[in-house]
Amino acid sequence: MTHDPNSGTPKSDQPKSDRPKSDQPKSDQPMDRRSFIKISALAGGGLLVASAFDAAEHIAAAAPTTGLAPIGVAPVADFAPNVFVSIAPSSAVTLIAPNSEMGQGIKTSLPMIIAEELDVKWEQVTVVQGDLNPAYGRQFSVGSGSTVANYTAMRRAGAAARAVLVEAAAQEWNVSASECTTADGVVMHAASNRKATYGALATKAAQLQAPANVPLKDPSTFKLLGTRVTGVDNRKIVKGAPLFGIDVKLPGMLYATYTKCPVFGGDVGSANLDEVKAKPGVRDAFVLSGIAGLTSGVAVVADSTWNAFSATKALKVQWNEGPQVAQSSVDMAEQAVALAKANGPAPLPSGARAVDAVYHYPFLAHATLEPQNCTAWYKDGVMEMWTPTQIPSSGQGLVIQGLGLAAKDVKVHITRLGGGFGRRGSNEFSIEAAAIAKKLAGTPIKLTWTREQDFAHDNYRSNGWHFFSAGLDSKGTVVALHDAFVKMLGGPGDMSAGGFPFNAIQGSQVRSGKLRGGIPTGFWRAPGDNGNVWATQSFMDELAHAAGKEPLAFTLEMLATVPASPRFDTNKMIAVLKLATEKAKWGQKRPRGEGQGFAICFANNAYVAIVADVAVSQAGELKIKKLTAAVDAGTIVNVSGAEAQVQGSMLDGISAAWFQKVTIERGAAAQTNFNKYPMLRMNHAPPVVDVHFVKSAAPPTGLGEPALPAAAPAVCNAIFAAMGKRIRTLPIADETLKWT
Repeated sequence: MTHDPNSGTPKSDQPKSDRPKSDQPKSDQPMDRRSFIKISALAGGGLLVASAFDAAEHIAAAAPTTGLAPIGVAPVADFAPNVFVSIAPSSAVTLIAPNSEMGQGIKTSLPMIIAEELDVKWEQVTVVQGDLNPAYGRQFSVGSGSTVANYTAMRRAGAAARAVLVEAAAQEWNVSASECTTADGVVMHAASNRKATYGALATKAAQLQAPANVPLKDPSTFKLLGTRVTGVDNRKIVKGAPLFGIDVKLPGMLYATYTKCPVFGGDVGSANLDEVKAKPGVRDAFVLSGIAGLTSGVAVVADSTWNAFSATKALKVQWNEGPQVAQSSVDMAEQAVALAKANGPAPLPSGARAVDAVYHYPFLAHATLEPQNCTAWYKDGVMEMWTPTQIPSSGQGLVIQGLGLAAKDVKVHITRLGGGFGRRGSNEFSIEAAAIAKKLAGTPIKLTWTREQDFAHDNYRSNGWHFFSAGLDSKGTVVALHDAFVKMLGGPGDMSAGGFPFNAIQGSQVRSGKLRGGIPTGFWRAPGDNGNVWATQSFMDELAHAAGKEPLAFTLEMLATVPASPRFDTNKMIAVLKLATEKAKWGQKRPRGEGQGFAICFANNAYVAIVADVAVSQAGELKIKKLTAAVDAGTIVNVSGAEAQVQGSMLDGISAAWFQKVTIERGAAAQTNFNKYPMLRMNHAPPVVDVHFVKSAAPPTGLGEPALPAAAPAVCNAIFAAMGKRIRTLPIADETLKWT
């Protein structure tokens, strides 16, 4: 791709010269764990900087809020190399992006961090996606942790590279390094009016010792960070260039589907394989079973995706459905009530007025734009895979275990992801594709799930019920707060009594109950918080009205009572709430049918407040007129990307709350395509979505998820303000909003 100097986008293709011949640098020896920076030379001249860091130090801050323990990922306590930067004699800078890019922008923001400390023009930077490689450290994109984990390490790598280049110039000119400055990839010595490009100095710099404890820039001097930079892949995406897993093409490739029992836990009894094999373009059809980590199913392999999909429609399978066929959403609701009542009513202080409410949210599918897929090629004892995955080591681990291969014989190429949201942290598609490819050894196989398979075999956001009970004293102050919380066994999302508003009420309680398992659940954008914040923030608004108090004043009053804690900065939460309500012009009088609502959320160490402006017609038609968000997420690396993440999170949140649900009937998902699982469309999206960031020099927090949870309760609270209807069950579309 040719760089447009007006686009702010670096090159994302490598020139024919001055670049490593492979997208992935090779390393024969493990990096010395006691050295933070390694300096070496590129073949043919140039500078290669390898950075190592203690991942635990940087991930620890994000870990408590993710609840994520990916399968196949090594403990974060080890030291490991994380990022590689090379500078060619031409002064071109190449960064290997180790983490998966799924639209959250890290393929752009991570190199920006190095470029800032390195003092190079953004146009000099070429970004190359790294494959799975132990030399790159922990390559997982989960829990809004990629920037958090890499921020300090990448700053140090850039600063160290700049320092060694300055030292190379100082030695060349026989002057003190302290007399030299840098800008735009050039070292300058003002006293003698000499300058040299990084490229001219790179080979000499590669021979020098790596510096230790190099000072980092004062954030107030940042020139690149905090600006708007276009995503490095944007032009290719707009042109439809092959970037995603579903775009992979290999010579002689065949195309496959893999059909599993609609009832969770069921397996194959028999199938009409001969009939399917006779369909146009079909090369083979067979049952796979008894492989560790692989659900029993039927593979259909054809000469095109269309023929594979068409033949799959003719597939008739006798399933052994198993015990989960008795599961249903109706039964789960009955279980939830029984579990909530099992311990009896929560006690309230003498004289307190009780306020009780039950909030329920459903299972949700991930509904990624790109369905699950993987391309695998088994030849000469080596399994090579091209896969859109958030945790590539997890997919590799499944294949190693299930197919009995050695780690060195399972190679994973990371493609761009067409949406993840937690779905691509699990990697069933990897073991499915690899098992089919091994059976057809020597032929590359692209496995693509149909949309129906994608819905039917998701790892859903768990459903949940909150049985709230609160007590108000004679002044309308909350003196007791209890929650009997029920959810599906095995999924993420347990609440902690330490979070707001529970940390504002002494003696508050959260009691958890688990539904019988069997329905696969997993991490869905903003795990835990996505449903729980909707319930708690909606109930907070309900309590304010029950107390006869203005909701903003009520919430600020409660926030002021939260005890000091290193985990939660009350002042930051108050600041974003005041900023959001100020920007949204909170409190202005509105006609009947129009209203404002707000909600707050602390997730992934970020503080978010959202105000929704809505209108509800007498016929019950809902329009979301405006969303206003205020966010404190520490240092903002790329304003353009950060703004898009907050906007996208809010739209994702209201889409799910307004329209979406998965219900279980006879142990299977009843919604198996978009006709029964509608997404937010342009005519429903708010025409105004404002985002305001609190300026901060603190390290970045998570950002891809924290703005999602507060959007739904802000809208629901605004609906109540508009026409008096309290939404306690999602989705909103199932409720009648008519009023007179």
